Order: sequence, then C-alpha cells, then structure tokens
Amino acid sequence: MRRPPLITIALGIVAAAAVIVAVLVVGGSPAASSTRERTVTVARGVVQSTVSGSGNLAPANQSDLDFGTSGTITKIYVHEGEHVGEDEVLAKIDDSSAKVDVAQAQAHLQSAQDTLDQAESAASTTTTTNAASSNASSGTSSGSGSQNTMTVAAAQANVDSAELNVTKAEDELAATTLRAPMAGTIATINGEVGSTAGSSSSSSSSSSSSSSSSGASVAGALGGGGNSSSNGSSGSSGFITLAQLSRFTMDVSLSESDIESVKVGQPATVTVNAASGEQFAAHVTHIAVLSSSSGGSSTSAVSYPVTLTLDQTGKKLKPGMSATADIVTDQVAGIAVPSQALTGSNVTVVDTNGKQSTRQVQTGVVGDSTTQIVSGLKVGETVVVRSATAGAGAAGQGANQLNNALSNRAGGGGLGGRGLGGGLGGFGGGGPAVVQRGP
Repeated sequence: MRRPPLITIALGIVAAAAVIVAVLVVGGSPAASSTRERTVTVARGVVQSTVSGSGNLAPANQSDLDFGTSGTITKIYVHEGEHVGEDEVLAKIDDSSAKVDVAQAQAHLQSAQDTLDQAESAASTTTTTNAASSNASSGTSSGSGSQNTMTVAAAQANVDSAELNVTKAEDELAATTLRAPMAGTIATINGEVGSTAGSSSSSSSSSSSSSSSSGASVAGALGGGGNSSSNGSSGSSGFITLAQLSRFTMDVSLSESDIESVKVGQPATVTVNAASGEQFAAHVTHIAVLSSSSGGSSTSAVSYPVTLTLDQTGKKLKPGMSATADIVTDQVAGIAVPSQALTGSNVTVVDTNGKQSTRQVQTGVVGDSTTQIVSGLKVGETVVVRSATAGAGAAGQGANQLNNALSNRAGGGGLGGRGLGGGLGGFGGGGPAVVQRGP
C-alpha cells in the first residue's frame, strides 16, 4: 500500500491545528468558561479613589538654634534625646565682656541723665530771671532763654541715645544664654564646652562643627539667641537642633496626572514599614505650586511635592523612616460593584433561575477596585464578574490542549517541536525537522 507524501501529512496537521485553535478561541471550553467568570451579590459599601506616593517621616516642627552672639561655650545643660520645656536654658557662652558692656552703658546713661537734670535746672532759673527783668524793662530782651532750651534738647538726645545703648548691651548679654523657643526633644548638639559658637562663627569641636551666618540666625525673643525654624528639615545648621516628635510630616511627589485630584485637607493613610507596617491617619497640609523634575531634559518626568501631616503617632515612629501614603481623592457611600463587572455602562445580571441578561446602569465614583452604581441595580441582585487574567489562563489551557493533540497526530514534539520541524516554527519552538521514514 502506498504511503501518502510527507507534505500531505504536514498540511493535514496544520489544518487540524487551525481548527482546534478556532474552536478554543471562539467557543472556549467549559473549564475555561467557569474560570474567567464569577458572580457577586450587589451590596452597599464605600467607594474610594486614591493616589499613592512614598517619602520619609520628619518632625512636624524643627528649629536649628544658635546663640545671638559669638563666644566660647562655658556650659551645656542638656544632652541629645532629652525633652525640654519652653524657655528652658540649654547652654551658655562666656558673658564677662557682655556684662562689662552693660555696666558701661548704664554708667553713660546715668551721666547723660545728670547732664539733662542740670540743663533743665539752668533753664528754669534763666526763665525766672528773664521774667523779672521783663517786668522792670519791657523793652529789653535776652537770647539766653533760647540758648538754654537748645541745651536741654541736646541733653535729652544724649539720654535717649544712652538708653538705646543700655538696651543693646542687655540684649547682647541675654544672647549669651541659649533658651528653648518651644517644648521639644534635643535632636543634635553641634559643639562642646570650650569650643566657639554663635552667629558668624564656626564650632571648633573635634566631633562636629556648625556654622550659621548672621543672616540665617536672628536674635530670639526669649533671649535665647538665634533660631531658624524648618518644617521637617533633615539637615542641621545650628548649635542645637530642637524637634517636636509628637507630630510627624512626610513629603511625597505626585505625577502631573495625579496632582489634579489632590487638595489640601484630603484624608490619607500612611503606612510605615519599619513600624511593623502600622497605619496612621493623616491629611494633606500643603501642595507645592512649582513642580520638580527628575532630569534636566524637557522630556524628564514632572512631579509635584505634597506635604502630609500625620494625625496619629506611635512609639515606634522615628524621623527618617520610610513610609507610603495613600491619599483619598474621592469617596462616596452607596451601591458598589467590582469594576470588572462593568463593560462600559453595562452589567450582566443573573436572575434566580440562573438566566443572564445585560442591563445598562448609571455609574458614579470610580474607585481603585470598585465602582459606585447610581441607578440600574438593587442591593441583593447578582452580577457576573469577568476577570481578564483568568481569561488569559484559559487561553493557555487551550494552547496546551492543542499541543497535546498535535503531539498525538505527529508522534510527539508538540507545537513547533522536533516532530513538525522548523517549517512549523511559527506555532512554537521551531526546532529542526526530523522526518522518520518507514520501512
């Protein structure tokens, strides 16, 4: 009996493969159909739409403190990690020179005041004498009264100047003592006893150094020297860094597509991995007006910094810990279904007899995984949820069935395997052609 040509066998296998693929794609198999569909009961719930970003925790309020004048540190009353109260003395520098300046200023003020008293007394005597002379001879006038008035004015000016000098000297003396402008925790101390500190000077401490220009440090109202406040600044430029650790903030960068839906005051959830994945309530407190770019070219990614303030805290939280924030941009309570149940504005409803029908609905807020249904569905109804990933798995199962069928027809090798050779490689591996000839 004559065997059919090899080309005829190959074409027959290809035709069979095409038929099997068509059946699997169009009709699917019962197993695949059950895998990519499931039913859920319509219920009420909360639909949330969120945007996410990551960042690091920072103290909500932090101040870099420095003395309002330069000098040698003579005493440090606190240590790192210590909690201090408002107006508490933190450190001092040598105040001997400042005390001398105060004494001299006060002496000059006293001298100026004495001079003013003498001028006023002389002016009063001259006025009385001129009044008596005027009565005796009404035609006679004297310029001594005018001269005495000028002398009193000059003496008063000297007193005013001396008072200003006393105030300035007393401020300089107060600036030699560094006080806490707020209650907080000592985060860093950049210096030690014997080193030089203060505005316009740099610390000579062997362990650390700090410098602060006179423009960056302003004399404190509490007589505690200069301080510059920062919101979550990780750097330290003062002699002492004081931080309030009872509240934390974090900065996240959001893309230009996400920033449109973010507003100040929106709630957020902050997850801190280092704190055993604990979650803390937060809210948006600031949105940057200017964007930041991750590269120098015009095609680089654009993002906008957003600051969140944590409304809760925990003992495990520390500055610098990495965290992830989920900002709730929209939220509504009502009838909700999984978003995969929707095909456009239609859902597939299953009645009590198991019959499926398509129904048009009106949707509201589209959340991360669920969608609000405004009208068209009632609580308790059943809808079909179709999963794209499950469908992909069904297609893979169909490919395996096809591969087994071809393997049985061709004597092994599968799609594009050694049984079909390189000519059928478009279906799979495309291995070399090996033809088995019969006897």
